[in-house]
Amino acid sequence: MTQQTGPILLATDLSARGDRALDRALQLTKELGTKLIVLHVMESHATPARLTTPVWRRLSTDHKALAERELAEDLAAADVPSEVVVVSGDPLARIMETADSFGCSLIVTGIARDETLGRLLLGTTVEKLARQARQPVLVVKTRPRKPYRDVLVATDFSPGSRQALRAALQLVPNADLTLFHAYDVPFQGKSLPDDAITRSFYKGAEQSAREFTADTPELSGKTPRIVLEAGQPETVLSEYSFNHRSDLVVTGTHGRTGILRTAIGSVAERLLESLPSDVLIVRLTDKE
Repeated sequence: MTQQTGPILLATDLSARGDRALDRALQLTKELGTKLIVLHVMESHATPARLTTPVWRRLSTDHKALAERELAEDLAAADVPSEVVVVSGDPLARIMETADSFGCSLIVTGIARDETLGRLLLGTTVEKLARQARQPVLVVKTRPRKPYRDVLVATDFSPGSRQALRAALQLVPNADLTLFHAYDVPFQGKSLPDDAITRSFYKGAEQSAREFTADTPELSGKTPRIVLEAGQPETVLSEYSFNHRSDLVVTGTHGRTGILRTAIGSVAERLLESLPSDVLIVRLTDKE
């Protein structure tokens, strides 16, 4: 069994859809033999009057005690080492502080809409988490019926995409890996490029893929599938992921081209909505 370098942190808003993230976090905790830290952040300025707010928040002033009890009940039968943390403040700051203080190696969250934390996570919070958190951020969208086994790693063959690949290998060491690269074939005026030009760009991508895999020692003994597609990265990646029913898409936050460059920024929300699978976002760190 592969041992994670640190516990897993689940950031939850306690919404019904958040149960998907909880179930996935529990599954990964068991599979990796680590500990689960469950964090709920109560925003100090939030007003729990909306109909979408959980009943337990609308009917009680002691939100902290009730949140702790709710989470304890969720974890009672989980049979994993766990700890519940309920704090007040800014969700982004508290998530990062908790992840760092516990030495967590992964942050897991959901995308529930119309809840305090969920509304932020689709936009500002998930973007800032991916830009600032030291840990990879796993955004859970689907119901976890089984462990991740078909993992799609978006790559532009840069140091950032190599770190994303390494994070995938650590999180899901037994999964089947597909390295996906989207490349541009420039148009000449309004005419389509001829076959020779198209083949040239494809051959260049093939060569880059060979060099990338050869220079990634963590792939020793593994033979990932290589998929090279011409087109806009977020479009062709979403189509491929949907058609091949990928369990998890892994992407970095920085790269030379394509999805790794644009994933965290103006298209972050659209990307998370368009991909049918869960998404692991890995921030580029200084070390390669």
